[in-house]
Amino acid sequence: MKKTLITTAIALLTTALFSCQKSATENLKDAQLCLNSSAPADARGCLSKIESDTSALANKLRCSAVFISEGFNTPASFISALDKLNSPGTCGTGCSSTVNAVTALSFKSGNNVGGSAAAVASRQRNLDVSAEAYTYCEQSETPIYFQISSLFRIGTLASMTAYSVTGVAGTTPTETEIKTALGALPAADLGAIAIATYQATCQNIANASDSTKTYCAQLAATQGSGSGSATDVGICFKLKLNDPNAVCAP
Repeated sequence: MKKTLITTAIALLTTALFSCQKSATENLKDAQLCLNSSAPADARGCLSKIESDTSALANKLRCSAVFISEGFNTPASFISALDKLNSPGTCGTGCSSTVNAVTALSFKSGNNVGGSAAAVASRQRNLDVSAEAYTYCEQSETPIYFQISSLFRIGTLASMTAYSVTGVAGTTPTETEIKTALGALPAADLGAIAIATYQATCQNIANASDSTKTYCAQLAATQGSGSGSATDVGICFKLKLNDPNAVCAP
């Protein structure tokens, strides 16, 4: 499983290029080579030659560039956090292993604590980055990219909420605080993520990593609950995040 997770993490940093028109191929290769050796501060600059390219390959590189630019540029950045999907959460009286994972998987650069203008702006920036990664990774048409970006989107939504009400200067929110913040998020937002991620990443997982299978099982339990709307799925997802044994409305 470790080997699979390492391969998954490295896949965020490098992309296999397939046949397309020569000029587009060269631009994609140049962007990829640039990203392979890029420092975080320079990663987004590697994409200048593919600004007009809307292909899945170009979006793989954009997806990678967001993570690299935020400091997630080594396999170690992901491995331990992804492993947490295979372990029950330890928050309060218990919670889903997804809570365990998203506590570590989030964008959180800058001073995010409190109600100052700078802190509010920093939290909004992180939320914007998580939305950007989510969009690019979805458009990459590569399930593992989208799966990881969905975890980062959930983790960032929760952590920025937790920072605004419970964060202490110099620290990051605890798993229990993340659990509380997830409960406060709009159900429709979480439901939309759960539906999109399940449909895009959980259809053919026989050879997937254990962490992917675990996450997909958690998402599968939310699908079709209530009316099947994003709000009803989100309500179920919240229940399952809080207590994996919770039973959602049929």
